[in-house]
Amino acid sequence: MRVGGDRDPQGSRLARARSLVPRWREEASAQGWPLVAFGRASQPRSFDEAEASFLAMEDDTRLGDALEEAAVDATAVVVVSDGADLAGGALERVEQTGLRVHAVFVGDREPLVDDAIAHVEYDRVGFVRRPVRIRAELRSHGQPAHVVALALYENDTLPRELRVELPEDGAAEVELEVTPPATGRALYRLALPHMPSDAVAENDERALLVRVQRDDLRALLVAGRPSWDQRFLRAFLKRDATTDLISFFILRNTADMTMADSDDLALIPFPTDELFNEHLGSFDVVIFQNFDYAPYQMEVYLPRIREYVERGGSFAMIGGPLSFSRAGYAETPVGDVLPVEVLPSRTPESRALRTDAFQPRISDAARFHPLAQLASDPRANELAWQELAPLEGLNVVARLQNDSQRVLEHPSARDDDGRPLPVLAAGSFGRGRVLALMTDTSWRWGITTGGATGDASAYERFWDTALRWLARDPLLEPSRVSTDRERYGPGASVRVEATLRDVGYPPFADERIRLRTLDARGGEVRSVEARTDAAGHLSAALAAPAEAGGYRVVAERLDARDGRLSRAQAPGAAAELARRLAEEVFGVELGGEELADPRADESVLRTLAERTGGRFATLDDVGALESFDASRSRVREVVRRRPFASALWVVGLLVAFGIEWIVSRRWVG
Repeated sequence: MRVGGDRDPQGSRLARARSLVPRWREEASAQGWPLVAFGRASQPRSFDEAEASFLAMEDDTRLGDALEEAAVDATAVVVVSDGADLAGGALERVEQTGLRVHAVFVGDREPLVDDAIAHVEYDRVGFVRRPVRIRAELRSHGQPAHVVALALYENDTLPRELRVELPEDGAAEVELEVTPPATGRALYRLALPHMPSDAVAENDERALLVRVQRDDLRALLVAGRPSWDQRFLRAFLKRDATTDLISFFILRNTADMTMADSDDLALIPFPTDELFNEHLGSFDVVIFQNFDYAPYQMEVYLPRIREYVERGGSFAMIGGPLSFSRAGYAETPVGDVLPVEVLPSRTPESRALRTDAFQPRISDAARFHPLAQLASDPRANELAWQELAPLEGLNVVARLQNDSQRVLEHPSARDDDGRPLPVLAAGSFGRGRVLALMTDTSWRWGITTGGATGDASAYERFWDTALRWLARDPLLEPSRVSTDRERYGPGASVRVEATLRDVGYPPFADERIRLRTLDARGGEVRSVEARTDAAGHLSAALAAPAEAGGYRVVAERLDARDGRLSRAQAPGAAAELARRLAEEVFGVELGGEELADPRADESVLRTLAERTGGRFATLDDVGALESFDASRSRVREVVRRRPFASALWVVGLLVAFGIEWIVSRRWVG
């Protein structure tokens, strides 16, 4: 009913329908005729509301439901409508009630011109790094054949465009694919260009909300030689049914002296080109374990590792005599992405490798980091780390880099900056995550610790958390925002829960937070302020926007002094992104696809009026209310029964009385 407002000088269909209100107000009040608005359900309204502020917002008109409900108390109705009926079947449902239906058709005075995304089908549940197929139907009205550009937006990224040819007054189907990079809710948007001639701008866009799950974690493990460390990690990864493991470990290299041909000694050729050029992007985690790339001519593939991490992949390097500076990673693109600065390859072995035994400790800044949690209780966690078997051997690094976190540190040795030498460091590079464990004896946390304490589970608990953290398990993110539902109706209450922590995982305790609702283009719709508790948790309620589409609720810190958004060391849009602690997406749906075809349908109303004995009219010839017959079109299923009108009933009664008289006489006698 909102169609036509921008093109017709007399306003939208709704505005023209409202013109009847002052003409009918007094007459309807005198006769006691109520005013009822209908969409998905019927809602009584006053004439004052209809004239002043009532808006036709629903996108799910069910004419049959409204008429069937009216037939309970009314004898006749006057329907003012553009003929929209998403459910259909109004005539069949009303014809048996005897309700007389009068129809006033509110059509368009100008030809309707519109391009629309009429229908979209897609998988509401998807899997990480697996394509989600989208099928869309585009429809054109009132235009000759032409080409439109359909854009697909993935969150804030630049759109992909597909050119689609639309026939004259016809439809075309297109298929697209998107590949979600991470678990959680993924928001996509299909959009057609907004043209001034379009009758309905709302049907030029569709928001798609996909709940992304992890199917199997796909890991690539490359080990430089057989070892206890390699054996334990590979066995752990193979035991996990949710991990799809591809592993290679080197039995010999090109410098080893052999008396046989290389083809006779290789179990399988190392498929460097296939792994690092073709399939690298399919892995969730890539692990180099005590691996020296040089003997296998892999220099040309190391930039691919850097690109993989920068685009959102996860990479871990585990120490040993063939790793870090001993393999010359300082001078490679892999050295750029690591959370530690690797010593130059020319560093003497006596400085690059330590062989002493030591008990690592949790750094003060990483007390809350998930990689440092072997137990949920802080005191129990501290004791758990103290009870682990000591590690033996450590790759020495220069310092942390890329704003990474020192999770575990050496109890006495120092790095080049005089700070405790990192044993385990974690951080990010680009959109990806990186981890560096500067030892090849973490297996001692399992079998050796188990022999001493009877509990060998610490090794598996640590590596399970490490893999989940690398693969961006939502439960291990520093800050999280969640909503109680994925989809809401317009204006519904959106309940927001949040756990907010710094990148090193200490909670933002007792801090002011602003929750902002942003539309698909990043514009703010509304906001609310809340305060976290001591653990960084908060709860708040937001009203869902009135318009359908995809939205994000974003948590941002406020400056403690003046309540303004905290400053970020980045310009413009980058600063806004840097201020965001966490976000979640949700959808607002109107419940139907009525706007996909905005044409008025006169035939629905005309048929209803003719078949129920009512009158069909347009706004030009509608007249007064008294011109509509208020009586029921026919009597509703009255059935008359006259049982004694038949002679058989009389004969039957006489026989019954005679039998009763004879029986009673014999009993008396």
